[in-house]
Amino acid sequence: MMDSRNLAPLAVAVAGFGLFAAIWATRPSVSAAPPAEVFDRVVLSAPVQLLLTGGDRFLAANFESIRAVATASDAPEAAEANASFAIRARRVVAQLNPCHEDNYYQGNALLTWGGAVAEGNDLLKRATDCRFWDEVPPFFYGFNQYFFLHDVDGARAALETAAERATDNAAGFRKFAIMLAAGELKDDSAALEFLQRERAQTNDPKLQGMLDKRIARLQGLMALRAAQQRYEARFGQALADPQALIDSGELDAFPDDPLRIGYEFAEGRFRLRELKIAGLERP
Repeated sequence: MMDSRNLAPLAVAVAGFGLFAAIWATRPSVSAAPPAEVFDRVVLSAPVQLLLTGGDRFLAANFESIRAVATASDAPEAAEANASFAIRARRVVAQLNPCHEDNYYQGNALLTWGGAVAEGNDLLKRATDCRFWDEVPPFFYGFNQYFFLHDVDGARAALETAAERATDNAAGFRKFAIMLAAGELKDDSAALEFLQRERAQTNDPKLQGMLDKRIARLQGLMALRAAQQRYEARFGQALADPQALIDSGELDAFPDDPLRIGYEFAEGRFRLRELKIAGLERP
């Protein structure tokens, strides 16, 4: 009779094979011509993934984080399906290991700037609480509070947390917070610089391509806001209807969003539209 200790490696191997099979089964199919429709992918719950890796939550988080990038197509015609998959996969990674660096870093770049602001911020909040030594998650969180939610007080609180954790960047974070309070920060140019810096720091061609689309999306927003400023200076009145930018010649055409999510004009200001994914409720 085999000793139970001798069965342990076999059990882990079988569980690992089971997880590999589950990941393989949900991969996108490869064909000469890509399908017209990208179907949504299955995301196993955190307890199931934990079981398949023999109780190793860090290994399970690594597997799912890799799959979140490896199987993402970021196809414009399937924006909702891809976003739904990415949100669910990265949420499970955060449940398994909220400290996971790639999950909060890539989640912020791809989810937050891809129309899923609340979901990206949730990853950052979890990482901020877990990675108590790391100034980056609270900095990202503070930036998002300012740029997307226009919450200056919330942004300054997060930046102060980043400053308290920082070694070399403490003064810079506090200066940033002061500029927010004084209304001196040019939010569009700062956001563009932020994304361009993130793009320059990655060597992954697929991730670079995804960030290029988000940079182009932001540049489209900047073009709309610049046209609005020209229109209002020219006519001496607030813009009430975006179509007036075309009619007046300030724009030849509205910019295309490469993610196909688009822009919206609300409360007299253009902004990035957020994704509304049916059937995907936030926890």
